[in-house]
Amino acid sequence: MKVAGGCFAVLIIFVAAGSRLLAENPATEGIETDMISLTVHFIDQSRTSQAKSDQAERSDKTEIPGLLFHPADGYLAYERLWCLSEDFSVEDYQRRIEAFCHRQKGRMAGEWCQAVDGNEPLFSASMALTGQSCSSAGEMAAVHVYQPLTSPDAAGWQRFAEVMGYQVINK
Repeated sequence: MKVAGGCFAVLIIFVAAGSRLLAENPATEGIETDMISLTVHFIDQSRTSQAKSDQAERSDKTEIPGLLFHPADGYLAYERLWCLSEDFSVEDYQRRIEAFCHRQKGRMAGEWCQAVDGNEPLFSASMALTGQSCSSAGEMAAVHVYQPLTSPDAAGWQRFAEVMGYQVINK
């Protein structure tokens, strides 16, 4: 029982720290501090109908809907569906992912960003259209992001990344 309570306390600390970090979402592209912040910012910019999005979010009571903390395995997961405006595309998001990876001194291979000076996976990010229309002006899009909770060289994060398909990119 003592271990479970300790894990719960650690989770609360991580949630509080992560929510604060992610809530401080920069308004301009290029200064996001992590991949989830960049994604939340992109989604906020690219929604077709604020009213529909607000209604969908009212059912989720978390500060950032779709954000899950996994302290035992050392990673954060973010998953979200939303109405993508016709002014934005999957390619727009992909360009932001690649630019962010480069700013983190990484290189992209598929959905994974790997540190240039090492073999550590920095994050994973993918977005796709679902094939469904959610309004007359937009399509339904889905995004998946994984990033380390603490450090890219943490053993738990690296094990999780390998399970999720990460492979070292040859230099």
